[in-house]
Amino acid sequence: MHWCTMIVRPRQTGQMDPVERSAALEAEGSRLLDVAAVDLEADVPACPGWRVTELLGHVANGWEAFRVIVESGSTEPPDFGRLAPTPEEPDDIARFAAERLALLVPVIGSSDPTRPVWTWSGIADVGFYHRRTLIETAVHRVDAEQAVGQVSPIDPDIAFDGVDELYSVLLAGFDGASPAGSLHLHQTDGEGELMLTVVDGRIAVTHEHGKGDAAVRAGGADLLLTMYGRLSLDGLEVFGDRSVVEQWIALAP
Repeated sequence: MHWCTMIVRPRQTGQMDPVERSAALEAEGSRLLDVAAVDLEADVPACPGWRVTELLGHVANGWEAFRVIVESGSTEPPDFGRLAPTPEEPDDIARFAAERLALLVPVIGSSDPTRPVWTWSGIADVGFYHRRTLIETAVHRVDAEQAVGQVSPIDPDIAFDGVDELYSVLLAGFDGASPAGSLHLHQTDGEGELMLTVVDGRIAVTHEHGKGDAAVRAGGADLLLTMYGRLSLDGLEVFGDRSVVEQWIALAP
């Protein structure tokens, strides 16, 4: 079945201005770089087959692509073949990543989130990248931390915004089997609530309290890491049909 996302409320991107978002990005990215330096050869549990080196190269490539797209201001897809190539040696990859972050942070801080630009989603403005860079960096920062055993918290509201982005933006146009029931997600350390349903083959995302076929109550960071498959449901408050929750988790890219 082909289905796309219906957003019932404006996304939460506007809750942080570009300067705040770039500062948060710099903090998350710097932490990722520091943790990665602990052991570049460590295996990354969340990404089977990857060492920290491969994770860092992936993140650095993303930082480079996001910067080039935002700076270009183009509404056409970029030539990804012209991006700066990733080095091969672990120490060189670490330096490359640090350079990419240093170049990206001021671009995020100085760019207008409402300016049209090419994206791979249905939201074609710079605000998409403001949101995506921060959330992706935070998730991969935890990936690196899990690899070296030094996990630290994610800001709960940034994290819950990542859950919102996952279902209201990233899964738009998803082509696959839909979950068997609805899911309510409740943030216990903030005001975030999501009701996820499938209506006429479309994912409907509403930001309200409601009763689903299943529900999960947890802090924003735990919800983000769980819905991205980085954290087990064990230990979280789960109500109703657990298999429904697992089906929604399975949709994560």
